[in-house]
Amino acid sequence: MIIGTFAGDSDKQSGSMTPQKISSLRKRVEGEFSEEETGITKLIDTLMRSFLRADSDYGAIADIKTDINHIYGLVKNYISEERLDVYALKLEDRILMSKTNVGFDELYEVIRERSNLKEKSGMVEIWDDQENKILHFLIIPLRKHFPIEYSTEAEKEKIINTLLKEYADI
Repeated sequence: MIIGTFAGDSDKQSGSMTPQKISSLRKRVEGEFSEEETGITKLIDTLMRSFLRADSDYGAIADIKTDINHIYGLVKNYISEERLDVYALKLEDRILMSKTNVGFDELYEVIRERSNLKEKSGMVEIWDDQENKILHFLIIPLRKHFPIEYSTEAEKEKIINTLLKEYADI
């Protein structure tokens, strides 16, 4: 059995994600799917449709009890085949998704005011909102924003290192 969870949230008014909002608006899509390829494909279809219907610009697929690399490939293929304006990242055992935010410039200003720039490499920037324990991973030319919660300094550093290793050369 494979269980997939989609969670997404955004605060449209302020352009930020807060831990309280994330918890209160989390949306779960669960189901039993056989581990056959058709079952996995159906799961990805269900999760992606749920994300696209959500009011959120952000989403995550987690709690998948199978090979995350295979699922990530299926998500990327789905996005490509459907020609969606969505970008997906693989971060450890979850897949993060971001729709293009029409208010990206305003969001970027809020992030710059409330966060500290931790890393800048090529087209990507990582900002740290220490008060809310959120890293903001931005792909500037694509206008993509990935808010990533962390709980400890060690976890924050691990996330930063993973993002730079995997996505600094986008």
